[in-house]
Amino acid sequence: METKDKILILIVVAWIVAAVYFKVTTDKFFGRIDEMEQQQLRHVEQVNHEFREDLRTLNLQFIGRGKHLREAQNNISANKQLINHVADSLSRNIEIVQLNLEDISRATDGRFTQVEQNATRLEDRFNSFRRRTERGLNDLDQRLGTAEKDIVDLNERVPPKKKD
Repeated sequence: METKDKILILIVVAWIVAAVYFKVTTDKFFGRIDEMEQQQLRHVEQVNHEFREDLRTLNLQFIGRGKHLREAQNNISANKQLINHVADSLSRNIEIVQLNLEDISRATDGRFTQVEQNATRLEDRFNSFRRRTERGLNDLDQRLGTAEKDIVDLNERVPPKKKD
């Protein structure tokens, strides 16, 4: 296997490793986002269920009592604040994940650019080496041809020796 083939295989393997790393990292981030969304949905459902149950109980037991209505209003307000707090927290986490994904994308693009530049430089160096080698081989062929021609000329000038 030639050096060029080894280098190309190495570059392809590096690209594959970078792609797999990027895929695994993004899968982790998307998994975390899905998990946070599921937690939010469960929490909202739990809060809504508890609120509905408490409200139903209050309605059945204390219909018309202002004190309990104010307490229910305060519970509603507290639930809204909790929901808003959780939503803000999730929004911040989603923004952080998006920024991390953008950073990874930029870093990966930069690495691919570097790999492409390195491949171009290696190709240029290889082509230069090949041209020098071809020139050297052509020079050797010419010298060999000249030497063979000189040997033939010398053999023609010197008469063969006679055997006694």
